[in-house]
Order: sequence, then C-alpha cells, then structure tokens
Amino acid sequence: MTQATGIVEQVASVVGEPAVADRLAVSGPPDVLPSLFQVTTLAGASIAAAAVGAGRLLSARTGQGAADLALDTRHAAAVFRSERHLRVDGRPPADPGDPISGYYPTADGRWIQLHCGFPHHRNGLLDLLGAPNDRAGVARVIHRLDAAPLETELQAMGLCASMARSEHEWSAHRQGRALAELPLVEITRLDDTSPWPPRPLRPHDGPAAGVRVLDLTRVVAGPIAGRTLAGYGADVLRVGAAHLPELPTPLVDTGFGKRNAFLNLRVAADARRLRELIATADVVLQAYRPSALDRLGFGPDAVARLRPGIVYATVSAYGRRGPWSGLRGFDSLVQTASGIALAGARAAGSPEPLPLPAQALDHATGYLAAYGVLDALTRRATEGGSWHVRVSLARTGRWLQELGHHDTLGHPDLAADDVAPYRETAASGFGLLSYIRPAGTVAGVAPRWNSPPARLGTSDPVWLNPAH
Repeated sequence: MTQATGIVEQVASVVGEPAVADRLAVSGPPDVLPSLFQVTTLAGASIAAAAVGAGRLLSARTGQGAADLALDTRHAAAVFRSERHLRVDGRPPADPGDPISGYYPTADGRWIQLHCGFPHHRNGLLDLLGAPNDRAGVARVIHRLDAAPLETELQAMGLCASMARSEHEWSAHRQGRALAELPLVEITRLDDTSPWPPRPLRPHDGPAAGVRVLDLTRVVAGPIAGRTLAGYGADVLRVGAAHLPELPTPLVDTGFGKRNAFLNLRVAADARRLRELIATADVVLQAYRPSALDRLGFGPDAVARLRPGIVYATVSAYGRRGPWSGLRGFDSLVQTASGIALAGARAAGSPEPLPLPAQALDHATGYLAAYGVLDALTRRATEGGSWHVRVSLARTGRWLQELGHHDTLGHPDLAADDVAPYRETAASGFGLLSYIRPAGTVAGVAPRWNSPPARLGTSDPVWLNPAH
C-alpha cells in the first residue's frame, strides 16, 4: 500500500464516505517526517479530513456537486511543524519551554515527564516536590520516588505529569480502554427533543465565509482548529482573558486570520457580553479543562439553549470517558502516557523516551475538530439542530497507534529548502512573519488567511460581519 493510498483510505474512514477516494488527489513522497509511527499519514489524513468538511459545506452553500480535493504530503508535513518553521524578523521565536519540563528517571527504573507549560504549573510542581527551581535539584528529588504514585499525586493536585508507559500498558489502562469506546470525531445532537429547523448559509464560494466562530482556546490543538476555520473564510474572534498566561510562539503561529479580544468570565459585565456574542454566533470552540466553562454557565447544553442551532466543539486531552477524563493534558504528556514515546525510544536506541517529530497529536486533533465543525455546519444547514463536536488528543493518539509502526527514523528530515515553497510573509504587530501557508485545496482553491496574528486584547469583542 502506498502512502497516498493509506491517506485516502484513512480520510474515507474518518469522514464516513468511501467515495471520497474518487476525488482526493494525494501527491508527494510516501514518508516525509522521520518516526517509528506513520506521522506523514496522520498529517495528510487529518488535513484532508478538514478539507472534506469544507467541501461539504461549500456544496451545501452552492448547490453544486462534491468538490475535488488535493493535498501534497510535503506541504502537510511542513504545516504539522508550523511553529518550528515560523520566523519573526528572520529569526526563530524564543523557546517558550521551561527548563524544569522534561523526562526524569525515577527510583523504580522508570521515567516520568513533567510539563511546565505555564508558570503556575512549574510552581505547583516545585512546591509539591519541595525542590528548588533548578533541573538538577528536581532530578535529585524525583530519583528517590517511584513513578506511578508520583504521577497519581501530581495529577490529583491538578498538575501536569505522566509516567512513561509501554503501548501494551496503555491499552490495558482504564483510560486506554475507555478511549477505545469513543469515536475519533464525535458529532452528536444537542437538542433531540425539540430540534431547531435547518439554517442554510447564503450562497458563497468560500466554504465558511460569514460563519461566526468564538475561539475560546489556548496553546495548540484548539487554536489550530480556529486557524483552519479562518482559512476557509470564517470570522474568528479569539476570546481570552488578561489574567490568563499565554505561550507566545503558539499565540503567533495559530493566530492567523483571527481577531483577539479580552473578556473575564468571572466579571458579570464580561460574561454578559460573551452571552451576547454567542446569541448571534455559529460556532463555539473551547479547549479549557473539562467542565471549567460548564461551571461558568457556558457548557454545551447551556449554550445550545442560549443559541439554538449552535455548533459547540470541545477539545480535550483524554476524552469524555474514563478516570482521566477531567485531567489537564498536553500533546507530549499524552505521547508519554500512551506508549508512543517509549516505543520510539526503543526503536531509536534512545536512553530516554523519544517524542514524535512534531506536535502531531495537537495538529491532527485541531484539524479533526475543524472537520467536525464544518460537517456539523453542513448538517445544521440541511437537517437543522444544535450540534456538539468532541475530539481529544488521546483518541487521536490511539488513531496514530492503530496505523501501526512504520520505521522511518533514518529518513532525512525536512531542510529549509524543502519547506521554502510553502512559505509566505506578512507584516504583523509581532514583526515581519515568515510562515507556512495552509495546505490542500478544495475545488482547486487553497485556504488562506485574511489577516496576520493579532496581539492580545487588541480587538473589541464584536462581530465584524452582519449576521447571515
């Protein structure tokens, strides 16, 4: 089976449409990113799935037949590492990583990964461990502890850590078994008892043109979903809060096509303003810790009552079932917990866990969320109703593992010249950006962003376009 055939077959399975094979053209080499896992297939299939969703919505708007789709594997691989290829005024952006983050050997001969994505994560870890703020000091403390109880204690405190497991251990873990019961992309009705009537979009040659998206996400996976919808023409308003920390590189890399506003949902006036925005929105995209928005009155059921016909998308780390369903999580932690990092290490002869050559779970999950939203918008236009789209990093990781091992660790990595054909430049408030443009085409047209990333809080919390 060629890589192109594998991508097409995976796309057909994800979107539930065998006939997509007749209109999806995949070009480029079979393997681009070096890995034990089929990361090139994951990249191509998830990006192409989003293109399928865009094509469906385009057909619903124009009344024309199914759109032809095309994708190049080299471009898809470059997009999957967009944050690595980003340049600001000719230089790579500053590394946002905290030196305490990383893998540590434990007393029982295992490994645990600490993730200090934000300062409060690091401070909480140091307080719990009673360790100084230096890597050597943290390593001395952890080397006296066993991995499993340390993981349990850290997770119970709401901190971000994972013990490195084998793939077999993860498949036997209660959370691994729970994931096996969930679909890769879950799209369900929110209003079965009193469904809202169909809400067609006005005819337009842009698949998501005029669609209003509230992007309530941070870091990578959720923001990539919003960035993808912006590429297909949506009016994406990213709403954060001034008191919440942000990672600068993902903020720039995933901010294309979005405006950036501040609202503090614990302030009554700001919460009221968000409800006003939702009342005329089409999509709410959220990736906060599970139940965080529910407690503030902005969970899926509450939003569907406020805005019948809404498409509500939830991006989580570990899915909606199982003992870990409420945990915070990041791409690398899921790789560590699920056996991906240990399997890669064994294949490469690495003494410590080896992550994937890209934040592949983040990127793929973002594109799958975008597919789910676009498909749900099509269903809303033809069937009516409010819809809930659910995806998770861990379920995406299971998809990658189900593809099987395919050792390309010795494959040469992408060089600067390899990604040059996919670069564009744009002036922004952050400086002159050189970035990877979106991959794939729908009906011969590539997605594009109509604005550069915006700095935090520089936009008013309003919609730009009139309601459709």
